[in-house]
Amino acid sequence: MQTFLTVIVLLALVAMGVLFIVRVNAQQAGRPNPHRYAHLWESFRQRLHSHPHGAHAGPHAAGPPPSRDTGHDR
Repeated sequence: MQTFLTVIVLLALVAMGVLFIVRVNAQQAGRPNPHRYAHLWESFRQRLHSHPHGAHAGPHAAGPPPSRDTGHDR
């Protein structure tokens, strides 16, 4: 008799676990899953489209920018 009750309790616990998993999965049903590396692909596309082949962003500034602090001589 004790073995029978143990089996019943274990089956009830398994059923509760299955119901819990089904409920958690139902919460995710309406959300589309983003691709794992979607943010990396978007960044890669932006870099490709910002400077096509053969085109340069322009000349680089020579040296550091001028200092705004004119009151101190170093």
